[in-house]
Amino acid sequence: MPNLMEIIRQIQRDLSCPICGQSYEIGKIRLRGLFDRTLIIQTICASGHLTLFMTTVKVQKKIPISTNDIIDLHKALENFNGDFQKVWKN
Repeated sequence: MPNLMEIIRQIQRDLSCPICGQSYEIGKIRLRGLFDRTLIIQTICASGHLTLFMTTVKVQKKIPISTNDIIDLHKALENFNGDFQKVWKN
């Protein structure tokens, strides 16, 4: 399974804003939820268009967790500035 930063980099490479076509900056791609194996990703382009994407992640039965995985998770949580209740209210 790819780690969160790999998924974010892949989104940055492959997706663009469906409204204006601009690419996304790494800092404007955010994890907003995880349900089972589905990630909810929020993106905001330079023009301020907000889009939510859902992607399913393939999970292996035994997943070794590396030190880098823990560091990536820590960084993602440290940079998380949202409130899930507020996000899902709208």
